[in-house]
Amino acid sequence: MVRCFLFIIISFLFINKTLAASNNLFFTSAQFVTYCKSKNIYEQGICDGYIIAVNDVIYSLDKEKINICIPQNIPVKKIRLSLISFIIDNAELMSVEANKMIGKFFLNTFSCKD
Repeated sequence: MVRCFLFIIISFLFINKTLAASNNLFFTSAQFVTYCKSKNIYEQGICDGYIIAVNDVIYSLDKEKINICIPQNIPVKKIRLSLISFIIDNAELMSVEANKMIGKFFLNTFSCKD
């Protein structure tokens, strides 16, 4: 009886899957920049991690199709501070997706010099 009851509970837990909402927007630029401007190191870490993730996606793209050359040894803190300035100077981007805004930032700031 105990085994049957345990089996039912375990089955119930595995039936209810937690689904990632991958089709939902994670951050707008306005939400994202609040983390980047924060004095809280945890929130700065969220900002830095998001920047690194977008950088990794750019790095994985075909280099012939994308014209972004990010210096290898640039600290993420320097990118974060430049990104804050970029979003303040381009306030019209506050309502767009954060990943698109970061992509525009990388295109404007780190375009390859031929």
